[in-house]
Amino acid sequence: MIRAILGGTFDPIHWGHLRPAQQVQQLLQAQLHLMPSAQPPHRDYPGATATQRLTMAQLAATALDHCVAEDWELNQARPSYTAQTLAELKQRWPQDALVFLCGADAFASLHRWHQWQHLFDHANWVVMQRPHSQVTFNATVTKVLAERQITQLDQFIQQPQGAIYLAPTTAIDISATAIRTAIQQQQAWQHWVPASVADYIEQQQLYR
Repeated sequence: MIRAILGGTFDPIHWGHLRPAQQVQQLLQAQLHLMPSAQPPHRDYPGATATQRLTMAQLAATALDHCVAEDWELNQARPSYTAQTLAELKQRWPQDALVFLCGADAFASLHRWHQWQHLFDHANWVVMQRPHSQVTFNATVTKVLAERQITQLDQFIQQPQGAIYLAPTTAIDISATAIRTAIQQQQAWQHWVPASVADYIEQQQLYR
């Protein structure tokens, strides 16, 4: 089985996360795991609690095929570092191939990630690219890409770990910050998230 991992603060989770990930899931014929971060080390603490963010991920997962919410990082008493999480997930699923999903903007800062040299030890990576969007990679990231990129999908799928595939995905111009701001300003926002997530946000009175 191929397990595609999409991590994030998901505060809240929205179609900007879900649509590109869904496209990659269909491309790989994978099981998609939506994994909320526990203590994101590179940003402020989120507005919703860990339990609320997990619940929103669970609700979002029901809107997609072959998708589940993953509570692994929320159960760890440590900051969310991708290299460590992927190593632990590989121990959990030793027979399965792991694919970590990453946006091109985040991939451009790869050299600043914790233990970034070990990010490819246990998983392949799909970098989700927005059509007509130009993201500039520095020399370090460009070298990593040159060494690891595989352009043929069938060859990429056969790799046990360490490969990178650039996947064009549909860009949806949404951010969690914009959603939180719209809620605070009593503007329309519900169409940016699955209906079940919108209902939960209103029920819990989040981001007000």
